[in-house]
Amino acid sequence: MKLLLQITATLLFSLLTRADCSALVNTIDPYVVFNEYYDAIGGLKKVKAEKTVYLEGRITFDGLDGTYRLWSGEHLHYRTTEDYGIINQTFGDNGRFSWMVDTNGKIQIQRDEETLKRRRITKFHEAFEHLNPNSEIFILTFEGVQKVKETECYVIRTTNSINDDIYLDYFSTLDFYQIKSIVKQPDIQIHTLLSDYRDVNGVKHSFHEESEILPRDKKEIIQLNKYEVNIEINPALFEPPEKDVRDYHFIENECSENIPFQLIENNIFLPVNMNGKKRLWLLDNGASMSVIDYDHASTIGLKPEGRINGVGIEKTFELSFVKLPPYRIEGLQLDTQTIFVFQGLSERFHAEEAVGILGYDFLSRFVTKIDYADRLISFYNPETFIYNGNGCVLDAPLKEKTFNLTGTVDRKYSGKWRLDLGAFDISFHFPFASNNGLLDRKGIDRISTGLGGRHFERTLQFKTIQLGELTVTNPLISVPLEKSKGSNSSSESIGNIGNSLLRNFVIYLDYERQQVIIEKGENFNKSFPVDKSGFQIGSTDNGLLEIVFISPDTPAARAGFLEGDIIKSINNIDVKYFPELITLKKLLREKPGTEYTFRVLRNGQIEVIKLMLQDLF
Repeated sequence: MKLLLQITATLLFSLLTRADCSALVNTIDPYVVFNEYYDAIGGLKKVKAEKTVYLEGRITFDGLDGTYRLWSGEHLHYRTTEDYGIINQTFGDNGRFSWMVDTNGKIQIQRDEETLKRRRITKFHEAFEHLNPNSEIFILTFEGVQKVKETECYVIRTTNSINDDIYLDYFSTLDFYQIKSIVKQPDIQIHTLLSDYRDVNGVKHSFHEESEILPRDKKEIIQLNKYEVNIEINPALFEPPEKDVRDYHFIENECSENIPFQLIENNIFLPVNMNGKKRLWLLDNGASMSVIDYDHASTIGLKPEGRINGVGIEKTFELSFVKLPPYRIEGLQLDTQTIFVFQGLSERFHAEEAVGILGYDFLSRFVTKIDYADRLISFYNPETFIYNGNGCVLDAPLKEKTFNLTGTVDRKYSGKWRLDLGAFDISFHFPFASNNGLLDRKGIDRISTGLGGRHFERTLQFKTIQLGELTVTNPLISVPLEKSKGSNSSSESIGNIGNSLLRNFVIYLDYERQQVIIEKGENFNKSFPVDKSGFQIGSTDNGLLEIVFISPDTPAARAGFLEGDIIKSINNIDVKYFPELITLKKLLREKPGTEYTFRVLRNGQIEVIKLMLQDLF
């Protein structure tokens, strides 16, 4: 208490005399503040005596409400369950590795680099290494005094020598209880308010936590009703389930199924038969959970439940959940699964019959082989699959349920890339592009749209991109011109690898072993048809074809097209005779020198504009 009085007196004097902040920062010892905190809640000896903990209460996440339970032991042993009724998830660590089980029962061992580093940090923190002023792991600094809901708090900043994470802890100047914490990771920040301190065997613990996850605009509230310490916990509780889920079977044999697919606008679509209705579904491993269009779900008798916010490029959007009936994809039978429901999903596809997305919870069941040239996809039972080819086996640890593999552009830009079957092209993430001067390079500007809005990007041409031992020449890679809330804001990977690159290969996705295998395909290093006009076309609400964007210094810009022009005809053929928008886009990918005469409606007048295609790169 003597130290507490000394600190308080020093602070008060500094405030009264309006001394500058640097003097205050140099006066307060952050290690003393932390020790005063432990004294305030019951003493470090009692805290260290808590070997096991069991917590139970209610949890609210976005629009979901459910039950929360946590068991923890020494040496990085824990298990957390969150059950919201319609969905549930379990996280754990057995002291050797972290694991999770999603709502559809899929087990994932988490061995990505970031998770491994944070496990090391947690181990040192459990050993109270942060209280050691001579620590080679943690550095504590006093950051001044800030108000948190009218309470003056000492702010202690903790950094570490393992990664770039920053921890900010806020302790009340009155009683040294912790009022707030902020965890700053490269891509997210977690702001947590702590309150409702109660005595548990002589130690004060917070029973109420409110967290905000930025920039994803997620909110989580945990209210505990039970807090038990030093109870007996079966060690098996910290282990993942012994067997993975098996909610599928091959109708013809026990090992595999070959299914033809459609490649539409560089996206893979599979025929899904559900409740007697056969429709196309997009294959997208980047989707953490499969998605079905709201209207289609209603037509086959499915009732959405719950609500949660999804995070898009520029804004959030509302998602619900639905439990699918058993469904078939040719000779592959799937059992019931819980997936997302999204209003207006089918409108986002280029394929007229498309009504859903097959994401992680579908693909993670199998080893998946994709042959782009033959338009054939093969699903294998991972328990019996053996690879006998001569392709490149790439280590690709799963992070947020997505493969991450190493790739290098122009022998200069190297790092981890997200493999994304739902992406048309290759793209750098904004932080990497900005830090490496790629935003200043000349290229072709365009807009990109997604579930959460649209953003501006620029397509650049590079000399090479290398994956393993295979090198593809002259790749076109886009860079976002603005930071968003979506995946392109990630700094823990440098970009996304989409189908414009993957079409060069025959690829195998092996979730069990967390690896990707690539072989040269028939399309290897063959140029992919790209736009040669410089404008982008979209459909209005009433079905008209509208020019939505024109890239500067391109054939479309030089010809005199304007954004907002309504296309009426091409070479005297009324656009109503074009079966779909894709047909028009294909015309704009014809060989250089191809000429078209457009009739467009502009301000109530018909304008005739001639366009000659040319290579943009």
